[in-house]
Formats: sequence, structure tokens, C-alpha cells
Amino acid sequence: MSSATSLAPTGDAIDLFDTARLKPRFWILVILLMTQGIFEFFDFFIVGFLVSVIGPEWGLTFGQTSIILLSAGVGQLVGAIPFAWLADRYGRKPALIAGTVLYSIAAGLAAFVPDGNWALFAFLRFMVGVGYGGTQITLLIEIAPTRMRTILASASGVVAPGGVLLASLLVANYLPVIGWRGLALLGFTPLLVALALWIFIPESIRWLISRGRPEEARLILARYVHVPLEQIPLPQPPSDTRAANVTDLFRFPGRVLMIVFMTMGIGMAGFGVALWGPTIMAQLLEISTAEVAGYFAYVSTAGMIGRAIWTITPHYIGRWRSALICLWGAAAAVIGAAFLYPYFIMGVPVLLVCLVVGGVFYDGGASNTSPFGTELFPVRMAAQGGGLVQMVSGFAKLAGPLILALIAGSSNLLSPEATEAAITPGFLTLAAFSVMGGIALLVLRYETNGVRMAISDEELENHRQRART
Repeated sequence: MSSATSLAPTGDAIDLFDTARLKPRFWILVILLMTQGIFEFFDFFIVGFLVSVIGPEWGLTFGQTSIILLSAGVGQLVGAIPFAWLADRYGRKPALIAGTVLYSIAAGLAAFVPDGNWALFAFLRFMVGVGYGGTQITLLIEIAPTRMRTILASASGVVAPGGVLLASLLVANYLPVIGWRGLALLGFTPLLVALALWIFIPESIRWLISRGRPEEARLILARYVHVPLEQIPLPQPPSDTRAANVTDLFRFPGRVLMIVFMTMGIGMAGFGVALWGPTIMAQLLEISTAEVAGYFAYVSTAGMIGRAIWTITPHYIGRWRSALICLWGAAAAVIGAAFLYPYFIMGVPVLLVCLVVGGVFYDGGASNTSPFGTELFPVRMAAQGGGLVQMVSGFAKLAGPLILALIAGSSNLLSPEATEAAITPGFLTLAAFSVMGGIALLVLRYETNGVRMAISDEELENHRQRART
């Protein structure tokens, strides 16, 4: 008997998918989904370069440029839950494609904004952020077999920052040639990715089963595993195949609270340091912006290394334990920065050392915590769990500047003026969010690594009962 036919199912269709050998076309799906994530990062970061050009050309005030730069974050905050609701009701694939098309068109149309019309530019950036609410991470999680889900889902956080590198290289090499409008036109590029997604990406098998469409799920499953169609059992849909409402998330209050505290704990520290750190270092060390950028290259590198670490480590010790380590590690690093910032070790600023160490936890740790929210809930509401993570993360991006501005006594909400007197309370405030997240996780212990994703609420309850025994 061949290896393809020796894998006769001993459980249901999902058990088979979780254990069978995968065909090469499965990895094409993974690459396509990760490519979509790279383009999201590319678009999110290239706008900073565009604004650095149009700001002086259009004579924009600081407030106007701030609104432009913050618009995508506000849009992401607004679009996260609605897109997640659409994905839970109508499918992961249409929501993902719709989000990709929306942010691509909005980004590309910026090239045609009349000179000086900053409000229209900001509106387009807002729509770009709304489009980020697509469900790339949810679909990636649900197409992955349980045995490799933790690594695959987290790996998207490792490759996505390649979009930042792509944006930097294109600006450095082509801005003098094609101008900012030419670069903005590149915003249309993800439309090609959307076309590829429409042609090659199937609907989530798990979502189809959750909605009572087992025949479609079985046909898709046969395309991606080395098992003949006739040997694949017809998946058994749950007794309740209704689409989830947003309020259904709160049937699991502990999981909702865990997401909120965990995401705020990681996000406030990470976004706060990214925002405030360069200004603090420039003032304390009395060095130029270029020199600060050189120092922060080490911080960014530490974050990338951390993303790799926290992509692999949760596969062995679990997502919950990894998140706990990252929250307390981030808290320790930021508290160290709060009290040790005036000192040097062999000529190296201790502040830099603390931020580099912290980057491994609050930046790197995001690759573990971002998929966690989707995995914590049954498939019928999983996209909304991921949307909750995005919404809380977006809130942290906006709340961080406001809190730091209040502490520093500054009206500058985008880059608060860093006074030495504000450094310790500022960093301690950021650390407090990580501490609260760490305490919350000590109480709220939920694990998803190695656990089959629950199709229904009843299956999730069975997982919980088994975990207690």
C-alpha cells in the first residue's frame, strides 16, 4: 500500500488534516498569506517618508501632519471588529480580499490628492487603516494543522517587518527619480496579491465546518493532503451553525480580559519606547538624530531576534508561558531604564542596554501574542477574537502618546518633549501596563499550543474540562 493510501483516517476529518502529509500547494498558501502581511507593513511605514516630503511642500502644521500619521491607526481601531464580524459571518477569504482591495485602492489614490489637500490625504490613510482589519492571521491560523499552527502563525510576525525594509529601500533609491506621487502609486501593488488570493486561497476548512458546510470542507481538504478523497470522512458540523455576534465573545469573559491585559502590556511598552526612546536618548546623550538612529538599529535588531525567538519557543513551552515571560521581561527592562538611564557600562549607555533587552520581549513577544487572541475562541467567533487584539493594539498606539504627553507636560501628542524629570515616571507608567498584564496572566491561564482549535462552543468547553483533569 502506498504512503498516500496508508493514511486512512482513524478520527474525524480535522484529525486527518492535523496528521496527514501536506502537499506542496499548502506551502504556496502560506507564502501568499505572509506576502500579504509584508505589504501591509510596507504601506503602513512608507507613509512616514511621504509625509516628510509633502509636509514642507504643502506647508503643513505639526497638527496636520500628526493627523495624517495617526489616521491609519484610528482606521485600524475602527475597522478591526467590523471586518472580523464579516469574516465570522461570510467567510475568511472574502473578508481578507475585501480588506486588501480597500487598503490598496486607498493607498494608491493618495498619489492623486491635489497639492495642499491634507484632509483628503488623511481620509485615505484612515481608509487604509480600516482595510487592515482583514483576516490574514485568522485564515493562516485556521489552514494550519495543529502540530505546526503555533510556529506558522507566529512566523508571520517575523517576515512582515520585511515590508519596512522594502519601503526604506524603495524610498532611498527611487524617491529622487519618481517623487512621492510615484511611490504612492505603489500602494496599488497589493491588488495583485488580492488577485492571487482570490485565485489560489481556499476558504477556511474549519470555518466551513462551523457553518454547516462539510461537503465543501471535504473537497478543499482533499486538495491539500496526501489522502484520496474517498478516504476522507465527511466532517461533522456542530449542532449550532449560527454565525457569531460581537457580544458572543463575552460568553468567555476570562479570555477577553486576558487579551486586553496581555495586548496592552506588550503594546504600551513597545509603542511607548518606539515613540519616546529616540527623543530621550538624543537629549540625555546630547547626540544627533543620525547617531540616535544608529543606536536604535540595535533596538530594532533585538526586536527582530525576539520575534524569531518567540516564534519558536511557544511551540515548546506554550503560548501562555511565553506571553508571561515576555510581559515580566518587558516590565523588568523598562523599570531598569526608568532608574538606570543616567549610567554607562564601559562607555555604553545603560538606557540603550535596557531598551535592547526590552526589545526582545515587547517587540519580539508580539509575534506570540498577536495570534493568541484568534486561537482562544471557537472558530465561529475566532476572527472577532483576532479583531479584539487589533483593536486593543490600535488603542495602545493612540493612548501611549497621550499618556506620555500628559506626564511630560507637553501638548505634542505625536512625539512628547522628553524632559529628564519625566523619564522615570514615564517609563514606570509603561512598565505598569506590563506588570498588570503579567499579573492578569498569573490568574487567567489559557493555553492553545498543541490544542486542536475548537469548532464550536461545546468543543471549547470539552477542552477546558480536559485541561482541568
